[in-house]
Amino acid sequence: MSDSIKKTKKSFVAGSLASSAGIFISKAIGLFYVIPFVALAGEANKAFYTVAYTYYRVLLQICSAGLPFAVAAIIAKYSEKEDYKTVMVVRKLSMSILATSGLITAFLFICSSKFLATSALANKAPQDVIYLRNTFIILSFALFLVPVLYAYRGFYQGLKYLKLYARSQIIEQFVRVGSLLFLGWLAVEVLHLDRIFAVYSAVFAASLGALVAIFYFREFDKRHIGPIQRAARAQTTDPVPTKQLLKELFAFGVPFLLGAIFGNSQQLINNQFFIKINTDLGMDYELARNLLGIMELNCDKLTSIPQVLGLGFSSGIVPYMTVSLEERNFKELRKNIYKCLDTVNFIAIPVCVGMSCLARPLYYVMYGNVNLTYGAHMLRYSAFLGLMTTLTPMVNSLLMTLHLKKEAIGYLAVGFTVKAIAMYPMIQTFGYTGAITSSILCSAVIYYLSLAKIKNKYHCDYSKVFKHTLRIVVACLAMNGSFVVLRVLGLSFSETSRLLAILMLALYTVVGMITYFVVANAMKLPEGIFDMRLKDMLKAVLARKKKAA
Repeated sequence: MSDSIKKTKKSFVAGSLASSAGIFISKAIGLFYVIPFVALAGEANKAFYTVAYTYYRVLLQICSAGLPFAVAAIIAKYSEKEDYKTVMVVRKLSMSILATSGLITAFLFICSSKFLATSALANKAPQDVIYLRNTFIILSFALFLVPVLYAYRGFYQGLKYLKLYARSQIIEQFVRVGSLLFLGWLAVEVLHLDRIFAVYSAVFAASLGALVAIFYFREFDKRHIGPIQRAARAQTTDPVPTKQLLKELFAFGVPFLLGAIFGNSQQLINNQFFIKINTDLGMDYELARNLLGIMELNCDKLTSIPQVLGLGFSSGIVPYMTVSLEERNFKELRKNIYKCLDTVNFIAIPVCVGMSCLARPLYYVMYGNVNLTYGAHMLRYSAFLGLMTTLTPMVNSLLMTLHLKKEAIGYLAVGFTVKAIAMYPMIQTFGYTGAITSSILCSAVIYYLSLAKIKNKYHCDYSKVFKHTLRIVVACLAMNGSFVVLRVLGLSFSETSRLLAILMLALYTVVGMITYFVVANAMKLPEGIFDMRLKDMLKAVLARKKKAA
C-alpha cells in the first residue's frame, strides 16, 4: 500500500529546482503581460493595480498565516511515518482554517477599502479614491479563493508531488493573465468602457486563475486521494490529537507569516506614503501617481528576474546545510554557506549590473516611449534594489535553516523600521528615487545583520566570499566596458523602432555575457565557486542536454 502512495524519492535539489522552474515561468508570464495590460488600462490607471496588489499580497500572507509551508512540512512528516489518519486530519484542518481566515480577511478588506484608498492616494482626488476602492472590493474575492488553493498546494507539496505544485502555479498564471487581457480588451476595445475597467478585469482575473487551479487540484484529487483514504481507514492506530496538530501548524507557520509581512514592508510603505510625501514636497499628484505605478509595476516586474534566478540556484544548498547542522559537521556547514553566497552573487550581480547599465533601452523595449525618461531613471536604481531583494530573502532563508528564526524575523523588523524612517529624508534629498534608495538601505541592513549573526554563531570567515565578490565586480566592469565599445563602434540603440532595439539589446546581452564569463574564467572564478573550470561546466551542461534529448 505504501508503495502506491509514495512517489519515487527525489533529491531535494531536483525538487526545489522544479518548484523554482514553476516560479520562473509564472514570473516570465507576469513580466510580458504588463505591456498589453498598460496599453489597455493606460499609464494613469496602473497605480490602482499596483497599490491593490501590494495590499492583496500582504493580506493573503496574513490570512494564510504561513500555513501552506507548515502543512507541507507536517504532511511530509506524517506520511513518512505512514500515519495516514493524521495526514487526512491535517488536510481537513488546513482547508477549514485557510477557507475561514480567507473569508474573514476578504470581509475586513471590503470594510476598510475606503479608508485604505483614501490614505494611499493622500485624499487628493475623490474619483480616484472610488476607483481604488472598487479595485480593492473586486480583489477581495481572491482573498477567499487563493487560501483554499494554498491548502491543496501545501497538501500535495508535503506528499512530494512537486511537479504538480509547479504546474498549478503555471496554470493559475496562464488563466489569470489570459483572462486579464481578454476581459480588459472586451471592456475597453469592444464595449468601449472607461479604461479603469481594464484594471477591474485584471484584479478579477486573480479569482479566475485561483478557481481554475482549484478545479485542477480537485480533478487530480479524484484520481490520487483514494489510496490515502483507504490507508487511513485501514490504519489501526489513532491520529495525532487535533490540539497538538494545531500547535504544530502555527508554531511552524507563524515565523513565516511574520517574515512575509516584514518582507513586504518596502512595498507597503511605498504604497502608503509615496504619493503623500512627493505631493507634500511639491510634485504634481498625477505625476506622483504615475511614478508609483512605474516603480511598483514596470520596474518590479523586471527586477523579479534576478530574484527568481538567485533563489532558484541557492535553494539546492539548503538541505545540505540542514544535514551538516544535524550531524554537527560545522566545517561542511560553513563550506555550504560560502557556496550559497558565492553562487547567488555570481548569478545575480551581473544580471542586475547589466540591467542598470542598459536601463533605458531595456525599459524602451518593454514599455515603449511613454514616460521613458522617468522609467529608465527608476529602473537604473531599481536594478540594484533587485540585487538586494535577491540577497536578503536568501540570507533570511539561511537564518531559518540554521535555527535562527527569532533573529531572522527581528532583522526584518529592523529593516522595516529603517525603511519607515529613511523614506521621507531620502525623497527630500534625492527626489522620487529616494523611495528606492531607502529600500536598498533597508535590505542592506538586513543583509549585514544576518551575515554578522551567522558569522558569530558558526564562526564563518567571509574573506574568500569577499574576494570572489570583488572579482565578480571586476568582471561586471569589463562587461560594462564591452557596452561602451559597442557604442563607440556606432552600435547604438534606436528609440524609433522597437524591433531594432530588441535586436540591439540581444547583441549587447550576448556580448556582455561572453565578456563577463571570459573575464570571470580568466580570474578562475568558476573554479573557486563551483570547483570546476568554465569549459568543464559547459561540457557538463551540453552532455546533460544530449542525454535529455
